[in-house]
Amino acid sequence: MKKLVLFGLGKIADVALQHFLRDGEFEVVALCCDSEWIGKGQAVDARWPVLPFETIEQHFDPAQVQMHVALGYHDLNGLRAARAAQARAKGYRLANLISRRADVGPWLQLGDNCMLLDGVGVQPGARIGNNVSIWNHTLIGHHSVIEDDVWIAAGATLGGSVRIGARSFIGLNATIGGEAQLGAQCFVGGGALALKSAPDKSVFVQPGTDRFRLDSTQFLRMTRMPVVGPG
Repeated sequence: MKKLVLFGLGKIADVALQHFLRDGEFEVVALCCDSEWIGKGQAVDARWPVLPFETIEQHFDPAQVQMHVALGYHDLNGLRAARAAQARAKGYRLANLISRRADVGPWLQLGDNCMLLDGVGVQPGARIGNNVSIWNHTLIGHHSVIEDDVWIAAGATLGGSVRIGARSFIGLNATIGGEAQLGAQCFVGGGALALKSAPDKSVFVQPGTDRFRLDSTQFLRMTRMPVVGPG
């Protein structure tokens, strides 16, 4: 079985760890992070040793062990991109996490350090770059291009022939219309609808639903919505 060092101690790393353990392609042998974070809180399972990233190659030979950098979208994915680049410079091959429950097919084209979780669908002709995180039940339409260091949150839908520029963020349940071309470092918020192409650093946000003036008891009484009792 292939051996893996997982970079990260937070919640994103915990998600990645649980998927690696479930799918069984890799044996996780250690965790690592920047030395300043060791001992300052850890969301992932404490059964694994935690080693400083700065000296990780002294503990695990890059020729024998792969790495996966499991960080979030801090600085529009800039931190994850930087650590992935540093890991490559150390000689590590960056492993992909592709859920066995993703619908990717033999046509899948992607770079390294990608994470595709349960229910992700990638249609034929689509290309995914390096260090791309795609969360549950996201659709990547046919012949779309996802450039490097992108984060796509759960439930997003990308139509056919879409392009998402490097280091962009696509939020929960956002929709990118077919053939829309978004530049680098764009931010598409949760539930937003982007139907037209846009330049670098464009922002699309959808206002949230306002809280209703009645509380839930008053609302149910007013609407006469049936309340289901025990059993």
